[in-house]
Amino acid sequence: MRLRSLAARLILLSCLSIAVALGTIGFVLGERFNTYFEDRVYSELGAHLDQLTANLSFDAEGDMVVKSLPDPRFEAPFSGHYWQVQRPDHPQMVSRSLLTGSINVPAFFEVGMSVRSALESPQGQPLLALSRAVIVGLEEAESRVELTVAINQSEVQRAAAGFRTTMLGWMFLIFLGLIGAAWVQVKLGLAPLETLRLKVERVRSGQDDRLKGNFPTEVQPLAREVNELLELHEMTVEQARERASNLAHGLKTPLTVINTVARDLRKNGQSAEAEEIATQIASMSHFIERELARVRIRPAGRFDHPAREVAQKMLKTIQRFPRETPLDWQFDIPQGFTSPFDSHDLSELLGNLLDNARKWAGTQVRLSAGESADGCRYLRVEDDGEGVDEEGCTRLGQRGQRLDPSAQGSGLGLAICTDLAAHYGATIEISRSSMGGLMVTVSWPATA
Repeated sequence: MRLRSLAARLILLSCLSIAVALGTIGFVLGERFNTYFEDRVYSELGAHLDQLTANLSFDAEGDMVVKSLPDPRFEAPFSGHYWQVQRPDHPQMVSRSLLTGSINVPAFFEVGMSVRSALESPQGQPLLALSRAVIVGLEEAESRVELTVAINQSEVQRAAAGFRTTMLGWMFLIFLGLIGAAWVQVKLGLAPLETLRLKVERVRSGQDDRLKGNFPTEVQPLAREVNELLELHEMTVEQARERASNLAHGLKTPLTVINTVARDLRKNGQSAEAEEIATQIASMSHFIERELARVRIRPAGRFDHPAREVAQKMLKTIQRFPRETPLDWQFDIPQGFTSPFDSHDLSELLGNLLDNARKWAGTQVRLSAGESADGCRYLRVEDDGEGVDEEGCTRLGQRGQRLDPSAQGSGLGLAICTDLAAHYGATIEISRSSMGGLMVTVSWPATA
């Protein structure tokens, strides 16, 4: 199974490399300690062997005599420190620590040469021994004497085991410390990538339009490429919107010509054909108007744009539209109120809602804004017209739906508003107003 986390991979690789490094160091140190300790033991045995050689002498009868070594351990039975002197055709001489036993020393080594060997005591204990052969006596009575000094190897083993135990404990602590340092290193090393992710999130949510900030040398090329990609994306989207807008506008002129032909057919008595053509032209016009409204919508973001000033300007514009009777326009948007819509799209949204209210209101239209109990913000347009029933509220907002076919308009206003609101993550609710007419509420979650 492959790890998907880059940090986990780096930490795992650090664990493996640190474990291998510490294991190698531990093995080398253990071997070096054994070698060093054995060298110290053999150095001590060499000193004992020199002293043992110096203690050799002969009595009046010519028999060899060995004086006891000053180290009391050679006198204590089975103490682990032993010496032995062997002369051909003569009985062995051993330390009191061996009692009546002896050590099987390898034969045939050169005179004057110190030989290291691993032996066993009469009791089966592992020994480290140092042996040397010397020539004693006069020329006509020279004889070979083999001297051996040995020590119990378990002492070396216990020392080595103690060293390994202590070393493993420290190695484990060092391992934990290095893993902690590796974790900190990985976190600090990958921090720029997390920063980059957060900045990309800000761009995606619309809070920024580019990746901004100082990045490390290794990350800066990626940030630059992302910014160039964002710029190319904006250019591509803008070109696509322009082409869609040009296409929609290009279709309007032929539709106008066809509509003129339909009127001529109607005048010539071909009403059925003219009505069929008019129906198809209306359907195509609905589609073109809605697509034009969609391409005019800006890319959505999570900016908080001032709404009061835009709403005031749009309200003044709608007030100039012709109407038989004057209206009482009520404006209740608090100072500093914001919305996710930019000024262009908010004007498009309020323009459709206010114009619709102007057509159907009796004497009053109210434009208000605020925050509901559930934490959502809203913009609301109400009128005191006749209003519609529940079924009518459901039908409104669907493409081309007009409850009164005689009224001026294409029936696309509320549908366009619904598309625009959905683009920004907002919803539109149509219901009856306390003023008696229609109430259209545009709501969205308040930003943190």
